[in-house]
Amino acid sequence: GAWYMALPLVVCGTIAFLAIAFAVAAFAKTQEAASGIANAITLPMGFLGGAFFPLDQAPGWVQAISKVLPLTYLTDGLKDVMVRGQGPGAALVPMAVLLAFALVGGAFAIRVFRWE
Repeated sequence: GAWYMALPLVVCGTIAFLAIAFAVAAFAKTQEAASGIANAITLPMGFLGGAFFPLDQAPGWVQAISKVLPLTYLTDGLKDVMVRGQGPGAALVPMAVLLAFALVGGAFAIRVFRWE
């Protein structure tokens, strides 16, 4: 397998989730509010993104929601290169999607963030 692709995948995932965190920080007025918003985003994403259980047998609407969550791409990419034994090319699409999330989330965060 291409287990060595796990590190670039995790880096791309970290960048994507940092962009989400910056977007949350742009809206939250206090640290407690930011923590609550982050939990409201990450816990459902964990379940709907395939991190806790496989989504192969999940209802169609759950699978549809999972396709718009960055965690799905990180999880699938890591499974492909570390568990399923696929080559390094299997990590390229998930990495591209995660970086796209980072660009869109980062641009959004920059647009709405205001120093107060």
